[in-house]
Amino acid sequence: MKRTVMKNILVWAAALIMVLTFAAAAGCAEKDGGSATEAEWSITIKAADGTATEFTNEDAGAIDMLEVDAVLEKKDGSTIDENWKGIPLAEVLKSVGVDDYNMVSVAASDGYSREYEAAAIDDPETILGFFLDGKEVSAEDGLVQLVVPSMAGKFWIKNVAVIEVLE
Repeated sequence: MKRTVMKNILVWAAALIMVLTFAAAAGCAEKDGGSATEAEWSITIKAADGTATEFTNEDAGAIDMLEVDAVLEKKDGSTIDENWKGIPLAEVLKSVGVDDYNMVSVAASDGYSREYEAAAIDDPETILGFFLDGKEVSAEDGLVQLVVPSMAGKFWIKNVAVIEVLE
């Protein structure tokens, strides 16, 4: 009887080890290139030579997301601590073949825009943000937001529609 109990324990232990191994492997699997967000969206990216490319939520799914803790500085000087999840803007530009830039303009769907020097774009914490404090950004808040922790809130763009390389 002791032998049967011991055999059963070994079988269960082996099964548990296999399940945990498969679960760990699944967690480490590469991205399947799926969408970065539930919502569908598109951003026009214009290169310095005038060519335009549409960058979508599906394209964003191919770029590794990262989390950024940022402090949004409002016009009145007050601040809000935020946790964003998104993709680095520099990686977005690289994904469409734009590697060389000195000045980039980012515009919202309502026409509001700001210009950024290469140092701001290359900052790994400058991201296109899709998730704020663990929740996907809603359409009314602007599905894709440019988050620039190194700059004041007036440089953060809601509902990004166009990214244009100026020089």
